[in-house]
Amino acid sequence: MPRIAVSVAGLWRSPQAARPIDAPALSAPVQLEAWLAALDDTTRLALCRDKLLVSQVLFDTPVTVLERTTDETGRDWCRVVVPSQASALDPRGYPGWLPAVQLAEERPAETAGDVGGLADGVGEDDLEGEVVVTASRAELVLTSPRQGGSAAGDGPLALSFLTRLRRLAMTPTRVEVISPLGRGWLARDSVQPAETPLPADAATLTQLGQRFEGLRYLWAGNSSFGYDCSGLVHSLFAAIGIALPRDAGDQLATGTPVALEARRAGDLLYFEKPDASGRPVVDHVGLYLGEDTLLHAPTNNARVERRRLSGSHYAEQLCAVRRHLG
Repeated sequence: MPRIAVSVAGLWRSPQAARPIDAPALSAPVQLEAWLAALDDTTRLALCRDKLLVSQVLFDTPVTVLERTTDETGRDWCRVVVPSQASALDPRGYPGWLPAVQLAEERPAETAGDVGGLADGVGEDDLEGEVVVTASRAELVLTSPRQGGSAAGDGPLALSFLTRLRRLAMTPTRVEVISPLGRGWLARDSVQPAETPLPADAATLTQLGQRFEGLRYLWAGNSSFGYDCSGLVHSLFAAIGIALPRDAGDQLATGTPVALEARRAGDLLYFEKPDASGRPVVDHVGLYLGEDTLLHAPTNNARVERRRLSGSHYAEQLCAVRRHLG
């Protein structure tokens, strides 16, 4: 199964949805920070208004390719689904388009010890499991880059919170991994073994969520380079071993319904507004921290924030509470 071969790949509505200003987000290696810096308020808003970007996918995430095409500029694109991002849009995973250059095909065995398509002389028996990035960002230092693959560029590869990598070995100071770009290592204190997720409690969610205060909102953002409202809670809950769907409307259908006045720390709060026809629709989700405090990625051109619920328009729009913690 192909895997994402850049630090974060954008999932686009169609090959035609990407604009000239989005070119840095379409390359390999991807230039996320340059892309985000180039976007002004208007071009950021267009991502949302015109639904150009639909999600993001982290480095080394497996995807399923459904079809391929070439746009008018000659760029090759793949329509994929992302099994790790559940969605009502497709039972196989979240659907969208991404540039083919941002994918690495799993290669067939090349040596007697290389099975399972891992290449570089690494077989399934060499793997110890997976690690998950629990730092806000982590750096992958490549030690044996793959020949013929996309280069990571100069210096370490910046990885998002929640990136999962296949583990080869672990020492007190570093973790050796295999990735679509080859072998490398990360600092041990930036990751957690996947088999021992962080505690599934409100305190952990609060501690993780507060790291991202001040991070600028990004429509369809699902990485620590920028989150939208559902991307933030999707990632926080995944860090404690609870898989939520990618979008707020789908998340609403999960968890245990709780009365509005019975909410407690760790619950998810949902908010509704009227659509163009005047029908109320859920369009926002945030994490309740207790003591009348909401943590959320509020809206385009705003930043992840903590705020009091009472006295705000969010209190008026609150329509549902869902509980996922025991």
